[in-house]
Amino acid sequence: MHRSLAAVTLVAVLLIACGGQVASTPTPEATPEATPEATPTPTPEATPTVTELATAYLKAASAANKATDAASATWEKSKQTLTDAKRLAKAWSKAQLTFIRAVQKIPWYGDFKPIARRLLTYANQEYVLLRDAMYATAWLDFYGTMADLEKVSDKRAGASNELRIALGLPPAPIK
Repeated sequence: MHRSLAAVTLVAVLLIACGGQVASTPTPEATPEATPEATPTPTPEATPTVTELATAYLKAASAANKATDAASATWEKSKQTLTDAKRLAKAWSKAQLTFIRAVQKIPWYGDFKPIARRLLTYANQEYVLLRDAMYATAWLDFYGTMADLEKVSDKRAGASNELRIALGLPPAPIK
């Protein structure tokens, strides 16, 4: 009896504290279930075929090669001053950045992905060195940077040929 009196007292205290308002708890039958909004699931993009990967890679490489060949032709026709050399480095760096961005957009997968990643690592190093060459203040600085570039370019060419062979393409000649 003592417990039920305590319970009644507690209820009375709570009613007084609430200002006499009793909150009603709706029964599960009375509460309509909220229907979640149907969010359309995005259709996953189809995995590209090896031929599609090869085509995308060749497009990126061809565009970069065309741009660097044009820059080299301009260099050959110039007086070949330090200013001309810096212009050459600027044109090459622009071509390299375009190549990097194009290769980054290719949806690499499987065994191709780590090879492409390695290629991009060397391409990024080349880009940074070309940017350094653009700001050389003396021939010695320019030639030092270009010597470093040659070492990285050999590694990039190797990674490029590894990717080409994995894609079923013939290796490119290393100049």
